Amino acid sequence: MEYEYLSLGVGKLEIEWRKYIFGMDDHFALFQPEDKTDVLYYFDDDEVIKSRTGQGYSKSLGDVRERLNMLGYSYRKLPPMLNEYFRSFSYQQEDFKGFSPKKFVELLSAVDINEIDWVEHEGDADYGEFFSRRILTLPQFEPIKSYLEAFSRSTHYIFEQIDPYIILTALAENPKNRKLLVEWRKKDKFIDLDKYKTYLIVTEGPTDGVVLKKVLQILRPEIADFFDFIDMKENYPFGGVGSMIKFFQGVTKIGTDRQMVFIFDNDTEGRYNFDRLNNVPHPINMKKFVLSDLTEFQKFKTKGDHGDAEEDVNRRAVAIEMYLDHKYLFTHTPFVAWGGIHPSAQTLQGALKSKTKYYDKFMSLEEQDYGSYDFSKLNKLLEHLLADLTS
Repeated sequence: MEYEYLSLGVGKLEIEWRKYIFGMDDHFALFQPEDKTDVLYYFDDDEVIKSRTGQGYSKSLGDVRERLNMLGYSYRKLPPMLNEYFRSFSYQQEDFKGFSPKKFVELLSAVDINEIDWVEHEGDADYGEFFSRRILTLPQFEPIKSYLEAFSRSTHYIFEQIDPYIILTALAENPKNRKLLVEWRKKDKFIDLDKYKTYLIVTEGPTDGVVLKKVLQILRPEIADFFDFIDMKENYPFGGVGSMIKFFQGVTKIGTDRQMVFIFDNDTEGRYNFDRLNNVPHPINMKKFVLSDLTEFQKFKTKGDHGDAEEDVNRRAVAIEMYLDHKYLFTHTPFVAWGGIHPSAQTLQGALKSKTKYYDKFMSLEEQDYGSYDFSKLNKLLEHLLADLTS
């Protein structure tokens, strides 16, 4: 009789596998629709292991690493996650006395998947036994070999149930593994990300969300689907200054299960409104973020009532257009024009002159233009935003 093995694996290593279709976990969040492709399926036909091609999903471990990060599986979070997992086995606590989840994660991240002593298929061996025989015997685990050998045989099943995303995240920390393909043998129609796993982005201005959405698609396509956007001027019923504050306060009172991020400009007005929220209690699924300070803005050309100068415009004149390429198809020098004193903050408020022109050039970019465009400031902005969201 023929039984199908469904599995989630990376390179030669199966992270999770089942002999029967039923009970397979949902791993759609690791993939995107374009990842659907042909992969090898394994079959047990009267104890003879065979394989044939079928539809599944495939993505590099490096890209999957970024998606795992968005799902809450950052490398630094693994030790406490693993510790909590082992503590759930109350009857085996004596076996794990002195066990260091942090050390275990470090050793696992040192594994080079291509160096595993590979057997085509483990037959009736469960994943816990496979993990013990093929992973824990690798040279990387020599420092805790005596400890592992002291495990009772019954303890091995605990390794079978380790969250596969913990294993994947640890393996992805090793750069040697990141080009390997993560394959999921699943034939079902693709299911999009659950909206509760995505971030709803609320922006202050009409262009912020549009720019962020496009730059995510260009620089971080592997995680772009984790973001939805609301533009306050297009979708919010109240206009005028402070609409972000009102919306934020309203949502905190009503409550929401969505992950929301309120993004403010890094200028005098934006900083003032951002700081006003410091004393507003809000749930952990609501975050606020102000556009990043950059060294590129510390000596920026300015013009105002006191003449021309080079000044630090961080926190006084930085909106999304400041992160665009100001030299792409332009020959003039960009500058910030100072306006008046902000009545509440008592600080100058400025703005990039002719910012619409830079925005229009960015929005007109096509794929063949990307190599000529300087995305460095936008990339730094994304790095800061993603670090804040996944911290």
